[in-house]
Amino acid sequence: MKKLLLTSLLFISLNQLCNAGLVDAEVVFKTKYQAHTGGKALTTTIAGPQTIVEPGVEFPSDTSIAAIAAGKRGDSITYQHNHETYYSVVDVDMYPMIIVGVNIGNDFIEFDYTDSGKFSRVFQNTYIFEFNNDSLPVDITSATIDRSVTTFPLTDDDVQFVGNQLSINVQGLPFNSDSFIRINVGAGDPGYAVGDTGPAGGWVFYVTDGGAHGLEAAPRNLQKYTWGCSDTNTGANGVDVNTGKQNTRAIIHTKCKHPGQVNDRVAAKLVSSYEHNGHNDWFLPSKDELNLIYSNLYLHDLGYFPRQTESYWSSTEVDATSAYVTHFTYTSDKEYGATNGIVFKDIALSIRPIRSF
Repeated sequence: MKKLLLTSLLFISLNQLCNAGLVDAEVVFKTKYQAHTGGKALTTTIAGPQTIVEPGVEFPSDTSIAAIAAGKRGDSITYQHNHETYYSVVDVDMYPMIIVGVNIGNDFIEFDYTDSGKFSRVFQNTYIFEFNNDSLPVDITSATIDRSVTTFPLTDDDVQFVGNQLSINVQGLPFNSDSFIRINVGAGDPGYAVGDTGPAGGWVFYVTDGGAHGLEAAPRNLQKYTWGCSDTNTGANGVDVNTGKQNTRAIIHTKCKHPGQVNDRVAAKLVSSYEHNGHNDWFLPSKDELNLIYSNLYLHDLGYFPRQTESYWSSTEVDATSAYVTHFTYTSDKEYGATNGIVFKDIALSIRPIRSF
């Protein structure tokens, strides 16, 4: 196994993960030589991006890094990177160095101390793997010690995954040429982001729980339709996000005074009968849900909306004769707030179904 000079911090950036694992991810390592007490730190990139393939990827590849000897502040040092020699001055008190191999597979990270020539019982390092959440198509859900092969005296508390950082604390732990660490990494289903294609093939415009849940709008508008139930108070008074489904149910279960009339077709019923990609749980968005569609999709040219100004029905009722609409007016100002209005229920307007996931 190729060897990598490590010190106190090791950073990894993973991109383009797939298959609920690390295979096909691009990996970039950096070593950071941290001061004992304050001061600046010298950071050196180790090799360039490499792609993880089974059974794993090792670092460095063709990049040679010569040891930067531990020194005190003000010492001159010499090191090599990509076969080029560099000179610098130590501006920090260096930690002692060791030689260790790093191997990453689809669901594991390994450290191999075999043939290391520098051992110390006062080794101060913590290894930190920093994942780029913005580009991860899978969620890293767990990081656990594989005790069947790990010879380091790690405890469960020494391995922590918080936010986007996996840290492995080996501070003060004894090690030798037989020392070995394997951390098993679990990855979950992808989380969704605003603008993604949702689980039903619609447009995601709102997410919670790290993208695990949210709302998606249907791929395209339905036909223009009246809100319906004119002269009837349906009780569909939910305004906030996550009230559109309740509103839609209230409208459908109301006995309208003029059922079946041409000018009293019920938009909520049209939406509830809509099906796409096997999903038939769509509903008419509430006022606030519709405003999010305007802000997060329409203004960003997402969702196949007509560019001309159109008004869309919400499921939020004002009274027996009217309901709220959102006016979809295009502007280059992506921060422009949605404009709402109140329209009589017997007017045919645009409709965009939504669903929760």
